Amino acid sequence: MFEYLKTASDYITFSRKTALITFLLGTIIVSLYYVTSYSGVIYISLFFMISFFLLNSVLFVKLLIFFFKDKEERNAITVTLLLMLLNLPIGYLYLQIGFSIYSLINI
Repeated sequence: MFEYLKTASDYITFSRKTALITFLLGTIIVSLYYVTSYSGVIYISLFFMISFFLLNSVLFVKLLIFFFKDKEERNAITVTLLLMLLNLPIGYLYLQIGFSIYSLINI
């Protein structure tokens, strides 16, 4: 899956795009529920959360490895890691919203 990612700068670019896409898709999915009130969106969002949590975790660990190996890219790696960490509270908020909606649906 990550065959084309070889250098730290490749991982930095891919991780930044992944963080942005994760944020945008999460926001779209939550907004989609509020616009349509379709309860099936909750199942899509849970699949999305699990999938992107795993992807972001792998990228985060790989960037940490590059952080200790590649001293020239440390500043860019640090910024990327912080950007990825910014998604955690947003993802947690979306997860709480999803669980509260899910509990209302199953009542």
